[in-house]
Amino acid sequence: MNAVYIEITDVCNLNCSFCPCGKANSSATSHSINKPREFMSTELFERCITESATVAENVYFHVLGEPTLHPGFGMFLKRLEQTKLKLNLTTNGTTIARTGKLILASPAARQVNFSTHAYAELSPEIAKRNLQDVLDFCKMANAVRPDLYINLRLWNVGDDASDTWNRAMISKVNEAFGRSSGSAEPSAQISLEHFCSRHKSFPVAGRIYLHQDSRFEWPELDESRAKSTAGSCRALDTHVAILHDGRVVACCLDHSGQITLGRIQEQSLAEILESPAAKSLREGFEKHELRHPLCQNCTFCKRFSK
Repeated sequence: MNAVYIEITDVCNLNCSFCPCGKANSSATSHSINKPREFMSTELFERCITESATVAENVYFHVLGEPTLHPGFGMFLKRLEQTKLKLNLTTNGTTIARTGKLILASPAARQVNFSTHAYAELSPEIAKRNLQDVLDFCKMANAVRPDLYINLRLWNVGDDASDTWNRAMISKVNEAFGRSSGSAEPSAQISLEHFCSRHKSFPVAGRIYLHQDSRFEWPELDESRAKSTAGSCRALDTHVAILHDGRVVACCLDHSGQITLGRIQEQSLAEILESPAAKSLREGFEKHELRHPLCQNCTFCKRFSK
C-alpha cells in the first residue's frame, strides 16, 4: 500500500460547488454535511500516524477539509519527521502565506497539491490574491526545496465554463516563471493546447507542474442514480482512509463513512485491512466486481479499465 489518507479535519474555509461541503441543500448528502465540523485530536492523530507507518510510505492530511486550518498542523508536521512517512499535502492554498515556511522547512513534506480550480468560484480579487500567494510559494520552493513536488491543479480544460479561469491562471503562471511564446523550450509559454486526455501534466519549472483532469462526482448512496456492478478500483490496494473521528474507510472518496471497515481506536490498521469486509471488497475489485452499493454508484470507478 502506498498511502493512508488521514482526514485531520473536515473544516474548510471555502464552499466549493464540487465538494460535498458545498452541497448543503442536497438531500443525498445532508446526513453527512449538516453536522458540526471537527478537528482530529492530537491523541487520535498519534494513533493514526503510528498505524499508518506499519502499512504505508506516504500520508495525505485530507479527505474533506482544509488541513492547514488545523491548530496542530505545524506540530503534526514535526511528528511526521520522526517517522519514515512522507506527506503529500492537498490544500486550497488560501493559507499558504502563513503556513508555507512550515511546509518548506519540513523534510517530511514530499509533495504539495494546490486545488487552484477552487478559485474559479471566488471573486476575481480574492482569486488573484490567492493565486499570487501560491505562485510566490512555488518560486520560493523552487529555490530552497527543489526536491519538493508541486502540482497546480486545474479542472475541465476544454470546457468553456471553466476555461475562462484556466486561461487567466495559466497566463499568471507564464508571467510568474518568465515563460514567453517566443522562448525556446523548456521555457516556452504554456497554453491550454498542451493538455489532452493523455497528457494531463505540463512542467513549469523544476518539479512544479500544471495538472489538469476532468471533474468528478463524489459517490453517494442514491437510489435514483444508475448503478453498475462491474468495475474496479484501487481502494485497499494503493490506499485506505481514516476519517477525523477514527473510522477507517476503504476509499479516499468515502467522506461520510459508508464503507466503514473499523475504528483505528479499537484495532490496528493491519487488522482492519485483513477483516472479512476489506478482503471481500478487495477480492471484488480484483474480479472486476463492485460489491458495495457506494461503489456501484461511483462514477470515479469508470476511470479504471479491466
